[in-house]
Amino acid sequence: MERKIRIIINPAARRGNQADLSAQLRAEFMGYQLDIRIPRTVAETIAAASTAPGDGITDLVIVGGDGTINIAVNAIAGTDVRLGLIPYGTANDLANYLGIPEQLPGACETVRRAATRLLDLVEVNGKLFITAGGLGVVSQVAVAVNRFKASTGTARAICRALGSLIYTLYSFIVLLTGRKIYTTVNISCDGHSIGRFTSVAVFVNNQPTIGKTIMPCPAARSDDGELTGLLLERRSRLGTIWTVILMTLRGAHTRRRDAIDFAGKQITVCSEAPATFIGDGEVLACTRNLRLAVRPCAIRVIA
Repeated sequence: MERKIRIIINPAARRGNQADLSAQLRAEFMGYQLDIRIPRTVAETIAAASTAPGDGITDLVIVGGDGTINIAVNAIAGTDVRLGLIPYGTANDLANYLGIPEQLPGACETVRRAATRLLDLVEVNGKLFITAGGLGVVSQVAVAVNRFKASTGTARAICRALGSLIYTLYSFIVLLTGRKIYTTVNISCDGHSIGRFTSVAVFVNNQPTIGKTIMPCPAARSDDGELTGLLLERRSRLGTIWTVILMTLRGAHTRRRDAIDFAGKQITVCSEAPATFIGDGEVLACTRNLRLAVRPCAIRVIA
């Protein structure tokens, strides 16, 4: 079957504002049926992704970061449309996990080769994500960084200069100065209670890393039919910062007493107060009750 490729370029993505990007992509995919979209709004991005199956698209390629990938995942999960990645975001968690080259020619070559992997997805209260998610400080940091990236001036310039390090550095700021960094949660896994905790953060991952350099769940895999979680229990602020530092050292935190891991196919998190849950760096839910479940082999990804 002849390939029909739709490329969605996120113009707001890091490095995504190059004037000649479309021309470079047309050169890289010369000879293919090519449909390049540069949406101006989130609604236009959703429309470009959600119409791909009905338009006969074989490959939906995202030029952007994990947030734009999240839109594509929710649009094409369970269809025959393959997801391609050209990493132009801040963290590029999925692309890094799959070993997609950061440079445009290498990423395009990966798409052209079209080797495909079936990956699991995570469903949280009816929405899907593919990389990693969480609540507590992890969601506070993600929301703040997204706000910085969407702003103009100094904050946006700092984000672009720091790249993925902005997530780690801003987490230290929140842990040192934040007024509301603790959340009381009850966690169950596959119907069995894990316990009630005063937590700093709860991670539920489909791969080891979040924010590129932070590795809360070293054992997580995106094709094992299971969710992997980590809860950071309350301790001193400096103690928690040290645990996060250890997370950046390829998961050296796992023996810390405040790091409680769990795994299963279904995870329930009940919070005493409404909690914001992020997945793929985007807000997916804000509620007291979160129900997460794995969707095995739910999407085809070119890698």
